[in-house]
Amino acid sequence: MPDRPPTAPSGGDRYDAALASALAGHGVRVRTVRAAGGWPWPDGDALRALGEVLVVGGRQEVVLVDGLVGCAAPDELQACAWVRPTAVLLHSRLSVGAGETGERAALLDEAEARALGAVGLVVVPSGRAAAEVGERYRIAGGRVLVAPPGVDPAPVSAGSQGIPQLLTLAAVTPLKNHGLLLEALAGMRDLPWRAVLAGPQPDAAHLRRLRARAAALGLEERVSWPGAVVGEVRDRVWAATDLLVHPSRSETYGLVVTEAHARGIPTVVGRGTGAEEALGAPDRAGGPPGAAVDVGGPEEMVRVLRRWLTDGEVRRGWRAAALARRGELPGWDVTAGTVTEALEQLAGVRR
Repeated sequence: MPDRPPTAPSGGDRYDAALASALAGHGVRVRTVRAAGGWPWPDGDALRALGEVLVVGGRQEVVLVDGLVGCAAPDELQACAWVRPTAVLLHSRLSVGAGETGERAALLDEAEARALGAVGLVVVPSGRAAAEVGERYRIAGGRVLVAPPGVDPAPVSAGSQGIPQLLTLAAVTPLKNHGLLLEALAGMRDLPWRAVLAGPQPDAAHLRRLRARAAALGLEERVSWPGAVVGEVRDRVWAATDLLVHPSRSETYGLVVTEAHARGIPTVVGRGTGAEEALGAPDRAGGPPGAAVDVGGPEEMVRVLRRWLTDGEVRRGWRAAALARRGELPGWDVTAGTVTEALEQLAGVRR
């Protein structure tokens, strides 16, 4: 997995750590290795170090590599796959997650195609992601495993008990679409609310542009940017939240969505992304715990948020649905069981 500060974990990092812990609970001997480097653009030293790590161990020991690392190192991954059962845990396409376009995106797509073509198994968090991998890279369905993330038990959020608090919990990058959220919030300045836009801030220039836009829209006093939140601080933010808004343009799943539901917090997510799958079936009894909206423009977001803010019946219905979904969410032991079975089969094929 990528070696990143524990103070700024991504959803993929949290998935990796939780899965490793749960696999150990299934009796799997797990050795976690953090790969240093500027992934997905590693230098030669990072690639050499990764290559050395991948060849350590017995020929029947299964290697499961985070896609941010493995897909950026197709030669090293191919060399590993020649001698050991090798799988990739793909949280996001490299080019999409990195926000690349044009020639740089094409280079990452090519590397990813080579890497995924070399391994025996690709693990993805959603059916939507599996379909995309199969279609884009022509990988047979038997080599793609859907392993939705589990959820840790969490207390029910009490909420704001006053002015409604909206939360966006995501890295402040163009992909996560904070700019669209600001435009939507500007369309509701006549209503009481406050918004917490928490998450790692890897691009200082992008953050400055967003804060300047918030000020220009008259939102400076109502929108806060606390940065990455972990531990007790993260728990306090969740406890005061009434609605999670996740306007990301692309998601393979959206772990933060089910983390919200585990606390009884409804969610608004981007239509056509994996976060819609995390939201749950739209025809579930009692209705969905939120809504999926178009994130190409702010208009539908404004309508949906305004309805939630002004219609008590909608708020109560979404809250009830989120509380009901809370009891339906699987734990990480289920995810680990799914992955364990697939890795055992992969190892058996290589014997």
